Amino acid sequence: MAVIQIKRRTSSGTGPIVGSSGTVKAGEPLIDLNGGNLYVSKADKTASSANPLAAGDYIEFASKANQDASVDAKITALALGTASKRNTGTSNGTVPLIGADGKLPTSIIPAVSPVTSVNSKTGAVVITLSELGGVAASTYNAHVSSNLHLTDDQRTKIANSKNVSISQGVGAYFNVTKSSFDSAVISNGLILHTIHDTNYNPTKTIYYIGIDKAKVLTPTSTIDGGTY
Repeated sequence: MAVIQIKRRTSSGTGPIVGSSGTVKAGEPLIDLNGGNLYVSKADKTASSANPLAAGDYIEFASKANQDASVDAKITALALGTASKRNTGTSNGTVPLIGADGKLPTSIIPAVSPVTSVNSKTGAVVITLSELGGVAASTYNAHVSSNLHLTDDQRTKIANSKNVSISQGVGAYFNVTKSSFDSAVISNGLILHTIHDTNYNPTKTIYYIGIDKAKVLTPTSTIDGGTY
């Protein structure tokens, strides 16, 4: 009856017996009680300094704990995301598959037909406005300077807009600061009155400006007790 000899590594270190000493037989098992793996010799071999025993002389069988650790390390190294843990399908939380037609299921993205030509033209083509159902450039340009695209209310507001400004000239000048302005003018010399005319849209504000007659000399003004 054949006898199978099993080598056991109980000394320090892990892995199969390697080095320049020792002998193994083909199919001979070696149990690493430290590392937890099983090694089987590939062929008869007697180690020497010129031809030492090496890890390549064995077939390695990892223990369950070592195999699980190796798989976990591989998953980490490949940086697998959560998609690797999902089932395929079209419901919430699943990963959809491309069908035989090269498309996603229509329940996710409805079937579409990309346009590959316009008016029988394909590739990089120039399409005119008229071919797209638009107006001619000349018609558009004429429309730009027209107010036909405005509503009646918009036209009324524009018609009521006035471009008015007060400019500095020979008879008037702009004062630099409010304080110097206040010291240079007649106190309460002008009288203002406003009217908001709602007949206009938007409402038009009319300003009436007059001079306070008490601030100026008139034919009946009294100076130093005399009337002039």
